[in-house]
Formats: sequence, structure tokens, C-alpha cells
Amino acid sequence: MKRKMHRLVKPDGRILICAMDHTAFMSEPVPGLVAFGETVRKVVKGGADAFLTPQGSAVNFADDFGPAAVVVSVTTGNPQIERVVAHAVAIGADAIKCMVYPFTGDDTVDRAVLLGIEAAKYGIPFIAEPIPGGFAAADKHTPEMIAAGARLSAEAGADMVKTFYTGSPETMKKVLDYASVPVVVLGGAVKGSMRDLFQEVYDAVIVAGCAGVAIGNNIWRSPDPEAITRGLAAIIHGGASVDEALKIAGAPGK
Repeated sequence: MKRKMHRLVKPDGRILICAMDHTAFMSEPVPGLVAFGETVRKVVKGGADAFLTPQGSAVNFADDFGPAAVVVSVTTGNPQIERVVAHAVAIGADAIKCMVYPFTGDDTVDRAVLLGIEAAKYGIPFIAEPIPGGFAAADKHTPEMIAAGARLSAEAGADMVKTFYTGSPETMKKVLDYASVPVVVLGGAVKGSMRDLFQEVYDAVIVAGCAGVAIGNNIWRSPDPEAITRGLAAIIHGGASVDEALKIAGAPGK
């Protein structure tokens, strides 16, 4: 487990994940994911530490991931959870990740506990993505409920949590203080500008103290995923300012 965690989290305690598991649920193809292997290679070159991917792509594009870690996105809905984890280990995953929907009344929390048990048995890190009330329940995406969802996931056995940014470093610290495990911020929809994206990442990681980010749309929908990843890596691992990161990404002022 410790060796695999070192594959994920760098010596500075931070991680830059490119989320590309959207191919498992999107209703239409998009260029950055059609050219999956090419996008992966560009993002690796830009400095990504890890990729979030479905199990099929973890196998089909194994050569493209190169030195980066691979986190396989799994579902808690499969009744044979042990086989799900065993398969992830068999294909060389460095970690697994599942969605959790606390405060909805469904069984994803209970099933995440089972997934956590199996992950511990196989010695593979387990990342949970708690979405309080589900994606549509914006009224439940408060700092307090995000914090509660993060802690609930940790109690279910998660070694790391991927969740919403609360909107400010001050409120995000509430999440970090309560989570008890490292927290990475999900990227969500495409931001209005690269500056907006870099500012949010700077506030979340450098100011608030998050362990890193897991960003998808804002990387693979970009015309230059390598450049935007390079800028993100400069912030996360180099402590670069937003303006410095924009220059590194070749987009000063944007």
C-alpha cells in the first residue's frame, strides 16, 4: 500500500491527476477523448502524475501512460466487488476510485465500505469521490456537507478523497480539517478562462492546502492539453503564481 501511495503522491505530498474516465459515461465522443492515447502522451509530457481511467483504457493505452500512475474508476454497483478489485490489481492499477453519493439514501456508502475492505485486502489505495446529494443537488454542495461527505468517505476506508472546491480557501480548509485523509479537488466543467482555472487550483492547493487536483474537461477539451498541464504542474509542484503559470503555459494574461 505504501509503495503504491508513493506512486500516486509525490515527495512534496501533492498530486496532479488528469481525469479521463468520462468515456465510461459520456453520451457522445469528443476530440480529446477520441484521440485518447495521443492526449495521454501530451499530458504526460506536460507533467501529470496520474490518470483516472476506465479499466478498458487502462489496458488499451497502457504504453501511453508511461511513468504516470493509473487510477482505475470502478463502480460500487457491481455485486461482485471482490472481482472488481482483483481485476484492477491484475491489470496493474496503482489505485481504484469510485463515486459515493452521501445524503441521498442510496447504498453507495455501504458499498464503498465493502470496496474499501477489498482494496485493503489487496493492498491497493482506494480513492472515493463523494458528491453530497448527487450532482444535481446544488443545495447540498455546501462546505459543511462537502466536509461531511469527505469524512464519511474516509470512514468507509478511502485513502484519499476527490471532491468539490468549496469556493474559497477559508471554507475549503473546513473540508481539509475534517476529512482526515488527503483531499484532491475535482475540476468540473470548463472554466471561463485559463486564468480562472489556475486561480482556483492555486487557491485550493497553495492557499488552502489540498493535496492536488483531478482535472478532466479543462485539460482534454483544451486545444493544447500539454501546455495547460504544464501550467497546472507549475502551480501544484512548483508553487508558481497564477501569472507565472500562465506564462509557463504560453498564455500570459489569459
